[in-house]
Amino acid sequence: MYGLENFEYFVIEFVTEKGLLIKEEQKYLDIVPSNLRYNFCPTAGSSLGYKHTPETLAAMSEAQKGEKNPIFGKSPSAETKAAISAALKGNTNCALCVYVYDSNKVLVDTFPSRTAAIKEYNISKGTIYRLLDSKKLWNNLYYFTTTPLEP
Repeated sequence: MYGLENFEYFVIEFVTEKGLLIKEEQKYLDIVPSNLRYNFCPTAGSSLGYKHTPETLAAMSEAQKGEKNPIFGKSPSAETKAAISAALKGNTNCALCVYVYDSNKVLVDTFPSRTAAIKEYNISKGTIYRLLDSKKLWNNLYYFTTTPLEP
């Protein structure tokens, strides 16, 4: 669709200081009309504000299936899992984290996502969402929350 033959390349400015690259890119995004630029994102260094087409999303999904996925057939070691869990403990800035407390409201586990908690505790997506909303004890064993409980 695009191809190299459809582009013209020329230097409009040299930026040697890495810390200024995003600022300079934004300057040109602000002055060049959006219909004349290849960069679809309105903010330099961010994809915020851009929505992929259904075709692009399908192609991206296909490119990561099965053996094409760089982590296909691999799983993190016990050491890696422990390091991730340790890094998350006490992290109150984790927007997607799930905190698991025992019936005495003592923290027993932290997960970077609902999906990770679902897999570890072998519960359904619907169940974890209900538990997170209700703050009810699950199987008389655990509380699941999206924010750390007060001591």
